[in-house]
Amino acid sequence: MTTGLENASSDPSFVGRQPQLARIRRAQATVLSRGWQMVCEVVGEPGIGKTRFVHEAVERGAPTVPWAVGTCSPDERGVPFHVFRHAFTEGQSLRRGLGAGRPTGETWAESAAAVPPAPARASDARRFRTYQLARRLIGLAARDGLVLVLDDLHWADASSTGLIAHLLRYPVPAPLLLVLVYRPRQMATPMPFGPPDSGDHDDAEPTSHDRIELRPLSLAEVALLHPCVGQAEVRARYDLTGGNPGYLAALPVDPTSTGADPVRAAPGARLSDAALAELRREWIGLPPVDLACLRAAAIVDAPFAADLLAEVAQVPAALAAEAGWRLARLDLIRRVPGTGRFAFRHPVLRMAVAQDTDPAWQVEACARALTALVELGAPAADRARYAERLLALPNGSWADRCVNVLCRAAQEVRRETPELAIRWLRVALRALRPTAGLTQRRHDVSLVLAQITGEAGDLAESRALLQEIVPLFPADPQGRRAQAVALWARVERLLGNYAEAAAISRRELAALPADAGPTGGYRLATEIGAAGILAGRSVAGLPDVLGGDLGGSGADRASLLAVRSLAAVHDGALDDARDLLDAGARIVDSLPDGDVRDHPDCLTALGLTELYLERPADAGRHLDRGLTLVRASHRDDGLCQLLLGRSQVAYQGGQLPGAIGLATEAGIVARRIGSHHLLSFALAFEAEATAWRGGLRDDDRAVALARSAAGIATDLASWCGRTAATALATAALLSGDPATCAELVRSAGGDSRLSRLQSTLRPRWFELLCAAALAAGDTDDAERQARLALAEADQVGLPGQRGFAESAYGEVLLARGEPGAALPRLETAADLFRSAGMVLRRSLALASLARAAEAADQTGLAARARRRALELAGWCGTERVGLRLARPVGPREVAALTDREWHIARLAATGATSRLIGRQLNISPRTVEAHLTRIYRKAGVASRSALVAWVARLDDTDR
Repeated sequence: MTTGLENASSDPSFVGRQPQLARIRRAQATVLSRGWQMVCEVVGEPGIGKTRFVHEAVERGAPTVPWAVGTCSPDERGVPFHVFRHAFTEGQSLRRGLGAGRPTGETWAESAAAVPPAPARASDARRFRTYQLARRLIGLAARDGLVLVLDDLHWADASSTGLIAHLLRYPVPAPLLLVLVYRPRQMATPMPFGPPDSGDHDDAEPTSHDRIELRPLSLAEVALLHPCVGQAEVRARYDLTGGNPGYLAALPVDPTSTGADPVRAAPGARLSDAALAELRREWIGLPPVDLACLRAAAIVDAPFAADLLAEVAQVPAALAAEAGWRLARLDLIRRVPGTGRFAFRHPVLRMAVAQDTDPAWQVEACARALTALVELGAPAADRARYAERLLALPNGSWADRCVNVLCRAAQEVRRETPELAIRWLRVALRALRPTAGLTQRRHDVSLVLAQITGEAGDLAESRALLQEIVPLFPADPQGRRAQAVALWARVERLLGNYAEAAAISRRELAALPADAGPTGGYRLATEIGAAGILAGRSVAGLPDVLGGDLGGSGADRASLLAVRSLAAVHDGALDDARDLLDAGARIVDSLPDGDVRDHPDCLTALGLTELYLERPADAGRHLDRGLTLVRASHRDDGLCQLLLGRSQVAYQGGQLPGAIGLATEAGIVARRIGSHHLLSFALAFEAEATAWRGGLRDDDRAVALARSAAGIATDLASWCGRTAATALATAALLSGDPATCAELVRSAGGDSRLSRLQSTLRPRWFELLCAAALAAGDTDDAERQARLALAEADQVGLPGQRGFAESAYGEVLLARGEPGAALPRLETAADLFRSAGMVLRRSLALASLARAAEAADQTGLAARARRRALELAGWCGTERVGLRLARPVGPREVAALTDREWHIARLAATGATSRLIGRQLNISPRTVEAHLTRIYRKAGVASRSALVAWVARLDDTDR
């Protein structure tokens, strides 16, 4: 038996196929027990392992049953009955128990010789008599049992296939198992010997005519074939070959790459000589035109049409079309369903044809393929593939054309697959050696590469490229240098280098030629403004783009308007902020997505300005649009800021789980792009939302996240540093550390008036200081902070900030034991928070309102406020409201306890042990003891019994 493609490797191990082997064994047993002829067809794709499977089956069969194997060959199709002659007269050492005497050998040769050649073929009667004679000879050989294997019947001569059909019609009256092995696609008909009998399942009873179709191996079986190969490489081999064992054996034994094409990816890697020789049998006898088209198809390496094949093979289009269909009939190539294109039967077959092709011809054919694809307007990936291959060759005559192809292709795919565009541009840059004539060309390619790498999130590489090439760009009226400098400044800003970003932008803006277009000026001014805001400095001297049409891109004008509006709202100039915001929003809303896509910072600035002006719906709309665009274009450089802005919108709207999820994703992106200051923002936002969620482990987690944020952003003058400090202050207060909270807020604010903090948010921070003072038992300081909040709220004029001030003063009145006076303040705060869309703060205000109403004996108002507060708390996903509603309105010792500590104190007052409390709250007894220690200190008691009496004196409810 011939080795076949599947045995081309040095380790012909056999795996799988157990159900199919069992069917062969059952058929052999049935033949011996019943004494009749049975036929088993073994069919499948080339290389699927048919020959190896049959060999394994007959080896595992009954040891007393002889067997004979005949194999067809493509160059012996003109020899009558050759497969039978081969079975009975050749390779007898391979057969077990089959005599080679005259009844089987010489007699068969005589009968075969009696058949005249096809042109002089006699009548059907004579042919029938020849078939009957052959049938009797086979019956003699099978009188004591015989397994006759006829392999590679797709290359059989007409006499052999005719005899097989005769045997199916007139079975041999002897125990003969006839095993027919062939490739259905390469036969005249897919089922040349008729359909099999019914019941051809693996566990069915054998019938007189069975058909076994071998399928590819599974991934686990492929791993068994390669026990010493790593999992990733096994997966790559499986994906390339589709589990075909013959093609698996044909691959290089140890490719250095696990890519989709080991032969091409690994320099010097080749198919084995045995595998190539076995595959070459399929095309060795092709006519010159067909062979040229086949070799051209191997160069094309993708689904191809006849016109492309004609260009590469340099044959007329009509001849190429005819050759394509002939190759398809030979199953070397196959028609791609639903198209008029063809593709190779298998990638490994294409590798073999390419390896068998003259390298010089391949080079010229590859150049012709590239030219044809460019003229045909082929997809960018197809063109770039050939350009890469040509640039890898030693001949550099195609370098300039290939670089142009790669650059155009990179621009086409940069939005969908930026990593592919980056790879192509790097290849192009390597091809442009640093010579005098190519200096400007190298700069242009480097600039595009820097832009795409920055958009993809590789800020470090983008910055390195820009630092190298931007100083070499001359000043020009078209503004290319200004735009390149603006790009450099943006990358510096994203990396947190605010001073550097502002300096290079101001320097370039001052040196901008008088006749330069406005686009560069807009972008430089935008970077100056953005860097100034992030650095915590007031931004002044930016161009005024409100009056008249100054030309340039609408998106560039909108970006500058958005940054100026954000700067104005940060400085408290709300009327200017609204005018600038409205002008920028009108431009952005009128622009199509394609124009806005390249300006994600514009949408971020618009969204944040709208958020601070308490327009959450507009903020969410612009930020969501930006997220959709940057996700579609794979722009990590703009994704993080948009996620941070959207997280703040969700937080202000009370959607705590959504805010935490968005901040977490922003942190992941910030780490990926290497931006520490954006990571600090993400950690701070996540910490603040986690703290207000108020779960059992949220206090410690929020403090840890906020400390990490503050550890990254140490400059309290920057926006990032202030954000981290105030987030840590919030987490500290809610975890029971009011002193640290007050210290952090005052440090971030710079003085008692908090003048360094954003003016439009100062009522919120004064409210936090008021809460810290109440928790520390200092009602006088709390009242001072509440009055400062009211004064700031009068200047700001925003409903939500006024709500913070009213809520702070109401809490002071409630702590002083004046619930009646606190009621209107808290009710006003709840209404203001509702108008501002601050759901979480409204639920907390309603909780305080319910407590005040209960203390004032207004049970109806208390019940309504309690019910609504709990409804909103459930929507927000916070436990703080429920815990706060359980607190009594008591002295300073009660105010010193956090909501969670009061809850644990009440549980301890019921007599529950630390273990029972821990089990109820799903925390450890040691954690409960730590809470109780802090409770004893704040309540001024020394034992659990004293704590029980203290709680009983303060808490007369049964809630």
